[in-house]
Amino acid sequence: MWKKKRQENGSKAQAYLSINPYNQTFYLYDGKALKKLSPLKSKKGTYHISHLQAKDLIISTLAVSKNIPDEDLQDVIEIKAYEELDLDPAIEYTIDFIEYPAPIHEKERKFQVFITEPSLLKETFDPIVDKIGYIDALVPAPLLFKTLYTNEILDTNEAHLFIYFQKDDAFLTLYNQGEMLYAKSLKYSFKEMAERLSELKGKDVSVEEVMRRLAQDGVKIEDLDELQYYMQLFSEVFMHINDILIYAKRAHNIDIIDKIFISSSVGSIKGIEEYAQTYLAQEAYEYAFDYGIATNEPYVEDLHYLQVLTAIDINEKGENYPNLTIFHRLPPLHRRPSGELLMVLGVSLALALAYPLYNIALTYKYKFDTAMMQKEYAKVHAKKIALESRINALRKEIADLQKKIKLNREDLARRMAILEKIYDKKVNYIMKAETLADLTQDMVKYKIKTIAIDNNESIFDFNVTAVDEKQITKFIKYITDTKYDKYNITTREINKTDENSTVYMSRLKVEVK
Repeated sequence: MWKKKRQENGSKAQAYLSINPYNQTFYLYDGKALKKLSPLKSKKGTYHISHLQAKDLIISTLAVSKNIPDEDLQDVIEIKAYEELDLDPAIEYTIDFIEYPAPIHEKERKFQVFITEPSLLKETFDPIVDKIGYIDALVPAPLLFKTLYTNEILDTNEAHLFIYFQKDDAFLTLYNQGEMLYAKSLKYSFKEMAERLSELKGKDVSVEEVMRRLAQDGVKIEDLDELQYYMQLFSEVFMHINDILIYAKRAHNIDIIDKIFISSSVGSIKGIEEYAQTYLAQEAYEYAFDYGIATNEPYVEDLHYLQVLTAIDINEKGENYPNLTIFHRLPPLHRRPSGELLMVLGVSLALALAYPLYNIALTYKYKFDTAMMQKEYAKVHAKKIALESRINALRKEIADLQKKIKLNREDLARRMAILEKIYDKKVNYIMKAETLADLTQDMVKYKIKTIAIDNNESIFDFNVTAVDEKQITKFIKYITDTKYDKYNITTREINKTDENSTVYMSRLKVEVK
Protein backbone atom coordinates (compact mmCIF):
# COMPACT_ATOMS: atom_id res chain seq x y z
CA MET A 1 0.00 0.00 0.00
CA TRP A 2 1.18 3.49 -0.86
CA LYS A 3 2.30 5.58 2.09
CA LYS A 4 3.22 9.24 2.03
CA LYS A 5 6.58 10.37 3.27
CA ARG A 6 6.20 11.40 6.89
CA GLN A 7 6.47 15.07 7.65
CA GLU A 8 9.69 15.83 9.48
CA ASN A 9 8.87 16.75 13.05
CA GLY A 10 12.26 16.17 14.58
CA SER A 11 12.79 13.47 17.20
CA LYS A 12 10.12 11.63 19.17
CA ALA A 13 7.75 14.04 20.89
CA GLN A 14 8.17 14.67 24.61
CA ALA A 15 4.44 15.34 25.08
CA TYR A 16 1.18 15.44 23.11
CA LEU A 17 -1.28 18.33 23.10
CA SER A 18 -4.86 17.35 22.20
CA ILE A 19 -6.96 20.27 20.92
CA ASN A 20 -10.74 20.52 20.48
CA PRO A 21 -11.41 24.00 19.06
CA TYR A 22 -15.17 23.42 18.92
CA ASN A 23 -15.68 23.33 22.69
CA GLN A 24 -12.34 24.99 23.63
CA THR A 25 -10.96 22.04 25.62
CA PHE A 26 -7.24 21.17 25.65
CA TYR A 27 -5.39 18.25 27.26
CA LEU A 28 -1.67 17.50 27.59
CA TYR A 29 -0.34 13.93 27.74
CA ASP A 30 3.27 13.55 28.91
CA GLY A 31 3.37 9.76 28.68
CA LYS A 32 2.23 9.34 32.28
CA ALA A 33 -1.14 11.08 32.68
CA LEU A 34 -3.60 13.19 30.71
CA LYS A 35 -4.10 16.66 32.22
CA LYS A 36 -6.45 19.48 31.31
CA LEU A 37 -4.83 22.75 30.20
CA SER A 38 -6.31 26.12 31.09
CA PRO A 39 -5.27 28.47 29.61
CA LEU A 40 -3.95 26.96 26.39
CA LYS A 41 -0.17 26.93 26.10
CA SER A 42 2.59 24.82 24.65
CA LYS A 43 6.28 24.18 25.07
CA LYS A 44 9.17 22.88 23.00
CA GLY A 45 9.02 19.22 22.04
CA THR A 46 5.21 19.01 22.15
CA TYR A 47 3.27 17.39 19.30
CA HIS A 48 -0.02 19.22 18.56
CA ILE A 49 -3.04 17.34 17.20
CA SER A 50 -6.68 18.28 16.50
CA HIS A 51 -9.59 17.12 14.32
CA LEU A 52 -11.93 18.53 11.70
CA GLN A 53 -15.68 17.99 12.07
CA ALA A 54 -17.38 15.71 9.56
CA LYS A 55 -19.76 18.45 8.38
CA ASP A 56 -16.77 20.55 7.24
CA LEU A 57 -15.42 17.74 5.04
CA ILE A 58 -16.09 16.34 1.60
CA ILE A 59 -15.37 12.60 1.83
CA SER A 60 -15.35 10.56 -1.36
CA THR A 61 -13.67 7.67 -3.17
CA LEU A 62 -11.60 8.06 -6.34
CA ALA A 63 -10.03 5.40 -8.57
CA VAL A 64 -6.61 5.90 -10.18
CA SER A 65 -4.77 3.74 -12.70
CA LYS A 66 -2.02 1.55 -11.29
CA ASN A 67 0.28 2.99 -13.96
CA ILE A 68 0.43 6.35 -12.16
CA PRO A 69 3.75 6.61 -10.25
CA ASP A 70 3.57 7.41 -6.54
CA GLU A 71 5.29 10.77 -6.96
CA ASP A 72 2.47 11.94 -9.25
CA LEU A 73 -0.43 10.68 -7.12
CA GLN A 74 -1.05 13.95 -5.30
CA ASP A 75 -1.39 15.93 -8.53
CA VAL A 76 -3.49 13.28 -10.29
CA ILE A 77 -5.90 12.85 -7.38
CA GLU A 78 -6.31 16.61 -6.98
CA ILE A 79 -7.14 17.00 -10.69
CA LYS A 80 -9.65 14.08 -10.54
CA ALA A 81 -11.22 15.56 -7.40
CA TYR A 82 -11.88 18.88 -9.12
CA GLU A 83 -13.28 17.17 -12.22
CA GLU A 84 -15.34 14.34 -10.69
CA LEU A 85 -16.58 16.05 -7.53
CA ASP A 86 -17.51 19.36 -9.17
CA LEU A 87 -15.24 21.42 -6.92
CA ASP A 88 -15.19 25.18 -7.41
CA PRO A 89 -12.11 25.86 -9.60
CA ALA A 90 -11.77 29.32 -8.02
CA ILE A 91 -10.97 27.74 -4.62
CA GLU A 92 -7.66 26.03 -3.83
CA TYR A 93 -8.93 23.25 -1.56
CA THR A 94 -6.89 21.38 1.00
CA ILE A 95 -6.91 17.73 -0.12
CA ASP A 96 -5.42 14.59 1.40
CA PHE A 97 -6.11 10.91 0.94
CA ILE A 98 -5.41 7.34 2.01
CA GLU A 99 -5.36 4.19 -0.10
CA TYR A 100 -7.90 1.38 0.28
CA PRO A 101 -6.45 -2.15 0.55
CA ALA A 102 -7.18 -3.87 -2.78
CA PRO A 103 -6.54 -7.28 -4.41
CA ILE A 104 -3.43 -7.55 -6.59
CA HIS A 105 -5.46 -8.35 -9.72
CA GLU A 106 -7.35 -5.01 -9.59
CA LYS A 107 -6.48 -2.68 -12.49
CA GLU A 108 -7.09 0.48 -10.45
CA ARG A 109 -6.08 1.77 -7.05
CA LYS A 110 -8.83 3.23 -4.89
CA PHE A 111 -8.29 6.17 -2.56
CA GLN A 112 -10.42 7.68 0.17
CA VAL A 113 -10.22 11.45 -0.34
CA PHE A 114 -10.76 14.14 2.31
CA ILE A 115 -11.36 17.71 1.16
CA THR A 116 -11.93 21.02 2.96
CA GLU A 117 -11.53 24.76 2.38
CA PRO A 118 -8.50 26.64 3.78
CA SER A 119 -10.74 29.58 4.70
CA LEU A 120 -12.78 27.29 6.96
CA LEU A 121 -9.59 25.94 8.57
CA LYS A 122 -8.35 29.46 9.26
CA GLU A 123 -11.66 30.56 10.72
CA THR A 124 -11.70 27.58 13.10
CA PHE A 125 -8.02 27.26 14.05
CA ASP A 126 -6.42 30.72 13.69
CA PRO A 127 -7.24 31.68 17.33
CA ILE A 128 -5.57 28.43 18.45
CA VAL A 129 -2.52 28.84 16.24
CA ASP A 130 -2.06 32.42 17.46
CA LYS A 131 -1.41 30.97 20.94
CA ILE A 132 0.60 27.82 20.19
CA GLY A 133 2.14 28.54 16.78
CA TYR A 134 1.35 25.36 14.83
CA ILE A 135 -0.75 22.19 14.53
CA ASP A 136 1.21 19.10 13.47
CA ALA A 137 -1.77 16.88 12.64
CA LEU A 138 -5.32 17.84 11.68
CA VAL A 139 -7.16 14.53 11.24
CA PRO A 140 -10.73 14.07 9.91
CA ALA A 141 -12.89 13.20 12.94
CA PRO A 142 -14.26 9.89 11.50
CA LEU A 143 -10.68 8.60 11.03
CA LEU A 144 -9.77 8.98 14.71
CA PHE A 145 -11.39 5.59 15.37
CA LYS A 146 -8.70 3.87 13.31
CA THR A 147 -6.40 4.04 16.34
CA LEU A 148 -8.72 1.60 18.18
CA TYR A 149 -7.53 -1.05 15.73
CA THR A 150 -3.85 -0.06 15.47
CA ASN A 151 -3.71 -0.31 19.28
CA GLU A 152 -5.66 -3.62 19.33
CA ILE A 153 -8.47 -2.17 21.44
CA LEU A 154 -11.06 -3.53 18.99
CA ASP A 155 -11.05 -6.68 16.88
CA THR A 156 -10.06 -6.01 13.25
CA ASN A 157 -12.08 -9.04 12.08
CA GLU A 158 -15.41 -7.37 12.91
CA ALA A 159 -17.57 -4.65 11.37
CA HIS A 160 -18.31 -1.71 13.69
CA LEU A 161 -20.51 1.38 13.53
CA PHE A 162 -19.53 4.47 15.53
CA ILE A 163 -22.08 7.24 16.22
CA TYR A 164 -20.98 10.50 17.85
CA PHE A 165 -22.98 13.62 18.78
CA GLN A 166 -21.38 17.08 19.24
CA LYS A 167 -22.67 20.58 19.82
CA ASP A 168 -22.36 21.71 16.19
CA ASP A 169 -22.08 18.34 14.45
CA ALA A 170 -22.98 14.67 14.62
CA PHE A 171 -21.66 11.88 12.45
CA LEU A 172 -21.54 8.14 11.94
CA THR A 173 -18.69 6.12 10.50
CA LEU A 174 -18.55 2.48 9.40
CA TYR A 175 -15.40 0.36 9.82
CA ASN A 176 -14.70 -3.15 8.56
CA GLN A 177 -11.50 -5.14 9.17
CA GLY A 178 -9.91 -2.10 10.79
CA GLU A 179 -10.45 0.22 7.82
CA MET A 180 -12.92 3.09 7.48
CA LEU A 181 -15.40 2.40 4.68
CA TYR A 182 -17.95 5.19 5.06
CA ALA A 183 -18.60 8.36 7.05
CA LYS A 184 -21.38 10.92 6.98
CA SER A 185 -22.41 13.97 8.96
CA LEU A 186 -25.87 13.62 10.56
CA LYS A 187 -28.46 16.38 10.63
CA TYR A 188 -28.95 16.03 14.39
CA SER A 189 -26.19 17.84 16.30
CA PHE A 190 -27.09 19.07 19.79
CA LYS A 191 -27.76 22.48 18.28
CA GLU A 192 -30.16 21.01 15.71
CA MET A 193 -31.79 18.91 18.45
CA ALA A 194 -32.48 22.11 20.39
CA GLU A 195 -34.06 23.69 17.30
CA ARG A 196 -36.28 20.64 16.76
CA LEU A 197 -37.35 20.58 20.42
CA SER A 198 -38.21 24.28 20.14
CA GLU A 199 -40.53 23.43 17.23
CA LEU A 200 -42.18 20.56 19.12
CA LYS A 201 -42.66 22.51 22.36
CA GLY A 202 -43.56 25.84 20.78
CA LYS A 203 -40.96 27.71 22.80
CA ASP A 204 -37.20 28.29 22.68
CA VAL A 205 -34.98 25.51 23.99
CA SER A 206 -31.26 26.34 24.23
CA VAL A 207 -28.54 23.97 23.12
CA GLU A 208 -26.96 24.29 26.56
CA GLU A 209 -30.17 23.05 28.17
CA VAL A 210 -30.30 20.04 25.82
CA MET A 211 -26.65 19.13 26.48
CA ARG A 212 -27.09 19.51 30.25
CA ARG A 213 -30.22 17.33 30.34
CA LEU A 214 -28.71 14.60 28.15
CA ALA A 215 -25.51 14.58 30.22
CA GLN A 216 -27.47 14.21 33.49
CA ASP A 217 -30.58 12.18 32.61
CA GLY A 218 -30.04 10.99 29.05
CA VAL A 219 -33.41 10.01 27.63
CA LYS A 220 -34.52 8.55 30.99
CA ILE A 221 -36.42 11.72 31.92
CA GLU A 222 -38.79 11.53 34.92
CA ASP A 223 -40.98 14.41 33.74
CA LEU A 224 -43.40 12.58 31.43
CA ASP A 225 -44.47 15.76 29.62
CA GLU A 226 -40.83 16.50 28.82
CA LEU A 227 -40.08 12.86 28.02
CA GLN A 228 -42.58 12.71 25.14
CA TYR A 229 -40.72 15.46 23.27
CA TYR A 230 -37.38 13.69 23.64
CA MET A 231 -38.95 10.37 22.61
CA GLN A 232 -40.22 11.91 19.38
CA LEU A 233 -36.88 13.65 18.77
CA PHE A 234 -34.76 10.51 19.18
CA SER A 235 -37.22 8.45 17.14
CA GLU A 236 -36.55 10.87 14.28
CA VAL A 237 -32.80 10.74 14.96
CA PHE A 238 -32.60 6.95 14.73
CA MET A 239 -34.91 6.69 11.73
CA HIS A 240 -32.48 9.09 10.01
CA ILE A 241 -29.52 6.94 11.11
CA ASN A 242 -31.26 3.76 9.92
CA ASP A 243 -31.83 5.22 6.44
CA ILE A 244 -28.13 6.11 6.14
CA LEU A 245 -27.04 2.73 7.52
CA ILE A 246 -29.14 0.79 5.00
CA TYR A 247 -27.41 2.68 2.17
CA ALA A 248 -23.91 2.29 3.65
CA LYS A 249 -24.28 -1.48 4.16
CA ARG A 250 -25.58 -1.98 0.63
CA ALA A 251 -22.90 0.23 -0.94
CA HIS A 252 -20.05 -1.61 0.82
CA ASN A 253 -21.50 -5.15 0.80
CA ILE A 254 -21.75 -5.37 4.59
CA ASP A 255 -24.36 -7.94 5.70
CA ILE A 256 -23.87 -7.78 9.46
CA ILE A 257 -22.53 -5.08 11.78
CA ASP A 258 -21.04 -6.83 14.80
CA LYS A 259 -21.21 -3.91 17.24
CA ILE A 260 -22.64 -0.40 17.37
CA PHE A 261 -20.97 2.19 19.64
CA ILE A 262 -22.72 5.45 20.60
CA SER A 263 -21.35 8.41 22.56
CA SER A 264 -21.19 12.21 22.54
CA SER A 265 -19.15 15.20 23.63
CA VAL A 266 -21.09 15.14 26.94
CA GLY A 267 -20.41 11.44 27.48
CA SER A 268 -22.74 8.45 27.28
CA ILE A 269 -26.45 9.23 26.89
CA LYS A 270 -28.48 7.00 29.24
CA GLY A 271 -31.30 5.07 27.60
CA ILE A 272 -30.19 5.70 24.02
CA GLU A 273 -29.46 2.00 23.54
CA GLU A 274 -33.22 1.31 23.57
CA TYR A 275 -33.65 3.45 20.44
CA ALA A 276 -30.80 1.60 18.74
CA GLN A 277 -32.48 -1.71 19.58
CA THR A 278 -35.85 -0.47 18.28
CA TYR A 279 -34.81 1.31 15.08
CA LEU A 280 -31.52 -0.40 14.19
CA ALA A 281 -32.58 -3.85 15.49
CA GLN A 282 -29.27 -4.19 17.29
CA GLU A 283 -27.80 -3.68 20.75
CA ALA A 284 -25.64 -0.57 21.20
CA TYR A 285 -22.62 -0.07 23.45
CA GLU A 286 -21.02 2.90 25.20
CA TYR A 287 -17.49 4.09 24.36
CA ALA A 288 -16.17 2.13 27.33
CA PHE A 289 -12.79 1.50 25.69
CA ASP A 290 -9.61 0.82 27.63
CA TYR A 291 -7.43 3.52 26.07
CA GLY A 292 -4.49 2.75 28.36
CA ILE A 293 -4.13 6.44 29.26
CA ALA A 294 -4.20 7.41 32.93
CA THR A 295 -5.89 10.61 34.14
CA ASN A 296 -7.12 12.22 37.34
CA GLU A 297 -9.64 14.40 35.52
CA PRO A 298 -13.33 13.81 36.44
CA TYR A 299 -14.35 13.65 32.78
CA VAL A 300 -12.42 13.61 29.49
CA GLU A 301 -14.20 13.56 26.14
CA ASP A 302 -13.48 10.40 24.14
CA LEU A 303 -12.15 12.38 21.18
CA HIS A 304 -9.21 13.59 23.30
CA TYR A 305 -8.18 10.00 24.09
CA LEU A 306 -8.50 9.11 20.41
CA GLN A 307 -6.45 12.15 19.37
CA VAL A 308 -3.62 11.30 21.76
CA LEU A 309 -3.47 7.69 20.53
CA THR A 310 -3.58 8.89 16.91
CA ALA A 311 -0.72 11.33 17.56
CA ILE A 312 1.34 8.48 19.02
CA ASP A 313 0.50 6.33 15.98
CA ILE A 314 1.79 9.04 13.65
CA ASN A 315 4.80 10.27 15.62
CA GLU A 316 6.10 7.00 17.09
CA LYS A 317 4.68 4.16 14.99
CA GLY A 318 4.78 5.75 11.52
CA GLU A 319 1.08 5.04 10.83
CA ASN A 320 -0.40 6.77 7.80
CA TYR A 321 -3.31 9.18 8.49
CA PRO A 322 -4.67 11.91 6.20
CA ASN A 323 -3.45 15.26 7.52
CA LEU A 324 -5.31 18.46 6.53
CA THR A 325 -3.19 20.91 8.51
CA ILE A 326 -2.02 24.13 6.89
CA PHE A 327 -0.47 25.34 10.16
CA HIS A 328 2.98 23.77 9.95
CA ARG A 329 5.69 24.37 12.52
CA LEU A 330 8.69 26.44 11.43
CA PRO A 331 11.74 24.40 10.35
CA PRO A 332 15.13 24.91 12.10
CA LEU A 333 16.74 28.28 11.42
CA HIS A 334 19.29 26.89 8.96
CA ARG A 335 16.43 25.48 6.83
CA ARG A 336 14.39 28.67 6.71
CA PRO A 337 14.86 31.18 3.86
CA SER A 338 15.78 33.83 6.40
CA GLY A 339 18.35 31.52 7.98
CA GLU A 340 19.83 30.67 4.61
CA LEU A 341 19.97 34.37 3.82
CA LEU A 342 21.84 35.08 7.05
CA MET A 343 24.33 32.31 6.28
CA VAL A 344 24.90 33.64 2.76
CA LEU A 345 25.37 37.19 4.09
CA GLY A 346 27.86 35.96 6.66
CA VAL A 347 29.88 34.03 4.12
CA SER A 348 29.71 36.92 1.66
CA LEU A 349 30.92 39.37 4.27
CA ALA A 350 33.80 37.10 5.22
CA LEU A 351 34.79 36.66 1.61
CA ALA A 352 34.48 40.40 0.98
CA LEU A 353 36.78 41.19 3.86
CA ALA A 354 39.34 38.47 3.15
CA TYR A 355 39.29 38.27 -0.61
CA PRO A 356 38.17 41.55 -2.25
CA LEU A 357 39.42 40.52 -5.65
CA TYR A 358 37.69 37.17 -5.46
CA ASN A 359 34.47 38.93 -4.49
CA ILE A 360 34.61 41.10 -7.62
CA ALA A 361 35.19 38.07 -9.82
CA LEU A 362 32.30 36.26 -8.17
CA THR A 363 30.03 39.24 -8.90
CA TYR A 364 30.79 39.00 -12.62
CA LYS A 365 30.17 35.28 -12.50
CA TYR A 366 26.72 35.83 -10.95
CA LYS A 367 25.88 38.36 -13.66
CA PHE A 368 26.86 35.86 -16.33
CA ASP A 369 24.82 33.07 -14.65
CA THR A 370 21.84 35.41 -14.42
CA ALA A 371 22.00 36.22 -18.12
CA MET A 372 22.21 32.53 -19.04
CA MET A 373 19.27 31.70 -16.76
CA GLN A 374 17.18 34.47 -18.33
CA LYS A 375 17.77 32.93 -21.78
CA GLU A 376 16.86 29.49 -20.47
CA TYR A 377 13.75 30.92 -18.80
CA ALA A 378 12.50 32.30 -22.14
CA LYS A 379 12.73 28.79 -23.70
CA VAL A 380 11.07 27.06 -20.73
CA HIS A 381 8.32 29.68 -20.60
CA ALA A 382 7.49 29.12 -24.29
CA LYS A 383 7.24 25.37 -23.67
CA LYS A 384 5.02 26.02 -20.65
CA ILE A 385 2.59 28.13 -22.71
CA ALA A 386 2.39 25.42 -25.38
CA LEU A 387 1.76 22.69 -22.81
CA GLU A 388 -0.93 24.73 -21.04
CA SER A 389 -2.71 25.26 -24.36
CA ARG A 390 -2.63 21.51 -25.06
CA ILE A 391 -3.83 20.68 -21.55
CA ASN A 392 -6.77 23.10 -21.86
CA ALA A 393 -7.75 21.51 -25.19
CA LEU A 394 -7.59 18.02 -23.65
CA ARG A 395 -9.65 19.14 -20.67
CA LYS A 396 -12.34 20.45 -23.03
CA GLU A 397 -12.37 17.13 -24.88
CA ILE A 398 -12.64 15.26 -21.55
CA ALA A 399 -15.51 17.52 -20.45
CA ASP A 400 -17.40 16.89 -23.72
CA LEU A 401 -16.91 13.13 -23.40
CA GLN A 402 -18.04 13.18 -19.76
CA LYS A 403 -21.24 14.98 -20.77
CA LYS A 404 -21.97 12.34 -23.41
CA ILE A 405 -21.23 9.54 -20.94
CA LYS A 406 -23.53 11.14 -18.38
CA LEU A 407 -26.40 11.37 -20.90
CA ASN A 408 -25.91 7.73 -21.95
CA ARG A 409 -25.81 6.60 -18.32
CA GLU A 410 -28.99 8.49 -17.53
CA ASP A 411 -30.73 6.93 -20.53
CA LEU A 412 -29.50 3.46 -19.52
CA ALA A 413 -30.61 3.98 -15.91
CA ARG A 414 -34.06 5.08 -17.10
CA ARG A 415 -34.44 2.01 -19.31
CA MET A 416 -33.20 -0.32 -16.55
CA ALA A 417 -35.69 1.19 -14.09
CA ILE A 418 -38.54 0.51 -16.53
CA LEU A 419 -37.41 -3.10 -17.05
CA GLU A 420 -37.07 -3.67 -13.29
CA LYS A 421 -40.59 -2.37 -12.70
CA ILE A 422 -41.96 -4.65 -15.42
CA TYR A 423 -40.10 -7.64 -13.99
CA ASP A 424 -41.21 -6.83 -10.44
CA LYS A 425 -44.86 -6.64 -11.43
CA LYS A 426 -44.73 -9.83 -13.51
CA VAL A 427 -42.80 -11.96 -11.04
CA ASN A 428 -42.52 -10.63 -7.50
CA TYR A 429 -46.08 -9.54 -6.91
CA ILE A 430 -47.40 -12.95 -8.00
CA MET A 431 -44.85 -14.80 -5.85
CA LYS A 432 -45.68 -12.73 -2.77
CA ALA A 433 -49.41 -13.32 -3.23
CA GLU A 434 -48.89 -17.07 -3.60
CA THR A 435 -46.70 -17.17 -0.49
CA LEU A 436 -49.24 -15.22 1.60
CA ALA A 437 -52.10 -17.42 0.40
CA ASP A 438 -50.18 -20.59 1.21
CA LEU A 439 -49.17 -19.48 4.73
CA THR A 440 -52.49 -17.90 5.75
CA GLN A 441 -54.44 -21.04 4.74
CA ASP A 442 -52.23 -23.06 7.09
CA MET A 443 -52.76 -20.48 9.86
CA VAL A 444 -56.52 -20.82 9.52
CA LYS A 445 -56.10 -24.59 9.83
CA TYR A 446 -54.35 -24.11 13.18
CA LYS A 447 -56.79 -21.39 14.38
CA ILE A 448 -54.18 -18.66 14.32
CA LYS A 449 -55.18 -15.08 13.70
CA THR A 450 -52.96 -12.54 11.93
CA ILE A 451 -52.68 -9.02 13.38
CA ALA A 452 -50.11 -7.56 10.97
CA ILE A 453 -47.88 -8.60 8.10
CA ASP A 454 -44.60 -6.97 7.11
CA ASN A 455 -42.55 -7.92 4.05
CA ASN A 456 -38.96 -7.07 3.11
CA GLU A 457 -37.83 -8.77 -0.09
CA SER A 458 -37.97 -12.55 0.68
CA ILE A 459 -38.73 -12.21 4.41
CA PHE A 460 -42.23 -12.00 5.91
CA ASP A 461 -42.95 -10.95 9.50
CA PHE A 462 -46.35 -12.10 10.86
CA ASN A 463 -47.72 -10.76 14.16
CA VAL A 464 -50.17 -13.50 15.19
CA THR A 465 -52.41 -14.46 18.14
CA ALA A 466 -53.97 -17.68 19.34
CA VAL A 467 -55.98 -18.81 22.35
CA ASP A 468 -53.48 -21.57 23.00
CA GLU A 469 -49.72 -21.28 22.61
CA LYS A 470 -49.62 -24.89 21.37
CA GLN A 471 -51.53 -23.84 18.26
CA ILE A 472 -48.63 -21.58 17.36
CA THR A 473 -45.95 -24.19 18.13
CA LYS A 474 -47.86 -26.85 16.13
CA PHE A 475 -48.09 -24.49 13.19
CA ILE A 476 -44.33 -23.83 13.34
CA LYS A 477 -43.63 -27.57 13.56
CA TYR A 478 -45.97 -28.25 10.65
CA ILE A 479 -44.24 -25.72 8.40
CA THR A 480 -40.80 -26.97 9.49
CA ASP A 481 -41.63 -30.64 8.87
CA THR A 482 -43.64 -30.40 5.67
CA LYS A 483 -42.51 -27.23 3.91
CA TYR A 484 -38.86 -26.99 4.88
CA ASP A 485 -37.93 -26.87 1.19
CA LYS A 486 -39.93 -23.66 0.75
CA TYR A 487 -39.63 -21.75 4.04
CA ASN A 488 -37.47 -21.16 7.08
CA ILE A 489 -39.73 -20.21 10.01
CA THR A 490 -38.55 -18.88 13.37
CA THR A 491 -39.87 -17.01 16.39
CA ARG A 492 -38.11 -15.49 19.36
CA GLU A 493 -40.88 -15.96 21.90
CA ILE A 494 -44.56 -16.64 22.53
CA ASN A 495 -46.10 -14.49 25.24
CA LYS A 496 -49.50 -13.65 26.62
CA THR A 497 -50.80 -10.30 25.50
CA ASP A 498 -51.00 -9.41 29.22
CA GLU A 499 -50.97 -11.23 32.55
CA ASN A 500 -54.77 -11.69 32.78
CA SER A 501 -55.29 -12.59 29.14
CA THR A 502 -55.82 -16.06 27.71
CA VAL A 503 -54.62 -14.91 24.30
CA TYR A 504 -51.04 -15.58 23.18
CA MET A 505 -49.03 -13.44 20.79
CA SER A 506 -45.91 -14.12 18.76
CA ARG A 507 -43.90 -12.62 15.91
CA LEU A 508 -43.17 -15.22 13.23
CA LYS A 509 -40.33 -14.63 10.80
CA VAL A 510 -40.68 -16.59 7.53
CA GLU A 511 -37.85 -16.58 5.00
CA VAL A 512 -38.82 -17.76 1.51
CA LYS A 513 -36.09 -19.94 0.00
